[in-house]
Order: sequence, then structure tokens, then C-alpha cells
Amino acid sequence: MDDDTKLNVSVDIEENSHKPTRQVPADNEISKTSRGLIEKNGYPFENHTVQTEDGYILEIHRIPHGRNSSRNTGPPVLFVPGYFCSSADWVNMGPENSLGFILADKGYDVWLANYRGTRWSRKHAWLNPDVDRKAYWTYSFQQIGEYDLPAFMNYILNVTKQEKLFYIGHSQGTTSYLALASAKPEYNDKIRLSVNLAPVAYCSHMTSFVNLFVIFKIPIAIYTALTQNYELLGYNSNTAKLAAIFCQDGAITQGLCVTLYYLAGGYSPSQINKTRLPVILTNIPAGSSIRQGQHFAQLITTAKFQKYDYGRIKNLKIYGQPTPPQYDLSKITAPLAIYVGDRDIYAKKKDTDKTAAEVSNLVIYRYIEGFSHADVIWGIDAPSVIFNDILEQMRQY
Repeated sequence: MDDDTKLNVSVDIEENSHKPTRQVPADNEISKTSRGLIEKNGYPFENHTVQTEDGYILEIHRIPHGRNSSRNTGPPVLFVPGYFCSSADWVNMGPENSLGFILADKGYDVWLANYRGTRWSRKHAWLNPDVDRKAYWTYSFQQIGEYDLPAFMNYILNVTKQEKLFYIGHSQGTTSYLALASAKPEYNDKIRLSVNLAPVAYCSHMTSFVNLFVIFKIPIAIYTALTQNYELLGYNSNTAKLAAIFCQDGAITQGLCVTLYYLAGGYSPSQINKTRLPVILTNIPAGSSIRQGQHFAQLITTAKFQKYDYGRIKNLKIYGQPTPPQYDLSKITAPLAIYVGDRDIYAKKKDTDKTAAEVSNLVIYRYIEGFSHADVIWGIDAPSVIFNDILEQMRQY
């Protein structure tokens, strides 16, 4: 383990194919946190804290074994969610339809990460996110890949006494992984297989809300300078309560929730589980930084997968060159799988094709009809169309 990775832990412990089922949330399941969802469904829960080299204190939620066993028999799996998301993403569709639960029941040791700035990882060793706002919030996937992921990986491998783990990321969870594995290629040796769901690296064909960071680049920069507010869409309990009320089955406003869901991830009416929307939307958004959006905007405009552009003078000081370095995806040697939907508005095919062509050890690249950005983790048919395939790939490693 790296000597400079600080580890702290606080623990609270209270072979068949999967077919999609439309599970109806119980009243006491709506507005549940990831811990609540895990324990409500009969799984063990552990909360661990990890401190990164640059002082961020992060929570990682562990499901050490499935419902019908007392210990795990398989290797650890690290799950990393997307932009504005949290550990709840992997368990909010119920036991039969959530990849976190499915792998736990298959004997894997499941670890659900919460990267910096999100609801469960909004702490720091010496910075206050509400006071030291610029210092705390000026990060992007670059720092998540450089600091958060190594801290998670080193911690998990130390606790489990394993040499390697599986990595499963969605959206920005893939961006930070691709940044890490290319910039610090030694971490490829710690990965059995990385599963990239809706991967985002090259972004020049993206057609999502993130494009607003391109259109309003100057107004956003002025806003942050004047207000010193660098946080974006932090978790709000009142918003969560409204989502639970207005998005439930039978509510005349559910159609609005569905429309917002499509706008956020892509139109895919055959895959949306409207019944689970209250559970999904009471945990999203979980918060992030404006810098994240600015960095993605940079990738859109430059058509390059590169580190953050601080400007010529600061780039020379930080990178030793006037322009930000590009990530060399050929240095990613660990086995890598890609799953992406044809209705994804973030991970467009021309961009994911480029990513797939540049990595060194691509084992599978599936382009799935009728799936949007979120459907690869929440779609009605995700268990049969994607999760079964992931399980088969994992068995080989």
C-alpha cells in the first residue's frame, strides 16, 4: 500500500440468470439512503471511511456478503457512480434488478464508493466545504482519478488482503477510472477487469445538459467569481421529499418526472421503470462541483481527453507545458469491458468508438439498442441484457 495514503475506518455492522422484474417500492423504501435500502432488503451493511492524500474524507459502503450467506466467497468489487450520484445508484432498483445486490448474492464482496463532494463524502481533514469553498470545490474527475480511486483501491485491497479487485464504473465513474489507469498505469496491476458502463472520455459528440457549460462558459465563470460558489446541485432533503410525492405511481405529476428523466439521460420509453422513480430521485442529485462540468466542457470543445486547462502560465507551472497533457489510453492494460446504449446522450458512439480503439486490452464492446445513459444500470431489461453478460465476463477473471 502507498505510504502516503491515509486510511481511517469506522464500521457499523447491523448461478442463475437474472430476469427483469418490476419491483414496487414499499412506502418505507422511498427516501431511503443507500444504507436504508441495503438493510431494508436484508443485506449486511458496513460504513468505511477513507482519507485521500489531499485530505478529502470519503465514505465507502460495503455489502460484505449476500442475503443467504454469512461470508463472501468471491473477490472485492469497487463500484463508482456518475456525476451527481452516490452509492445508492447500485442498490435502488431492488434485489433482483440492482447490480450491487446481484453481485453480493453471487458471493462477491461489494464496495460502493462515494467520491468527494457528494452527500456522504462532504468532509475534509482541514477544509470546510461551506467556508473554504474555492479550495474545497475546485476539483474534477482528474482529482477523483488521481486521489479518490487510489485511496479506495488501496484501502479495499488492504482490508480484504487481496491483490486485485473488479472495477465497475458508470459515466463519470468511468472517466475517473480511465484518467487513473492511463496517468498511473501501475494501478492496472490492481484490476482484474474494469467494466465501463456508458463510458465518457472523448466528448465532442455529446448532446446533454453538460453542453450548457460550453454555451454559458463566460457567465458561469463570472457567477463563480462573484458568488464564490463552486458547488453544484448538492443534496437537498426538501427536493428529495418532493420527488417522493410528485413522482410516485398515481401522481398526476409523474409525467413531468419522466420528462425530466428523459432530458437528463436520453429518451428510452421501453426501459424506464416509472415505479422506481421516487426511490431513484430521492437520492439524486447527490452533489458535485461546477469544475466538473467545466472540465467536461473542455473535452467537448477540444475533442481531446485531457487534463484540466488552467491557462498557459499555470499549465507551465503545473504540467511543465503550455497545454494540458492528453491521457494516453494505450497505457490502460488491464482487461476492459464497455457497455453503452444507442440512445445515450452523453456517451455517443463516435466517441466511445474512439475510446475502445485506443485502450490496450478491450475484451468486449457492446452497443445496446433502446438503452439510454441511465438504462445501463437502471433499465428494465438491464439484468438480462447487461448484468448477465457482466457476470460471465467476471467469471473469466
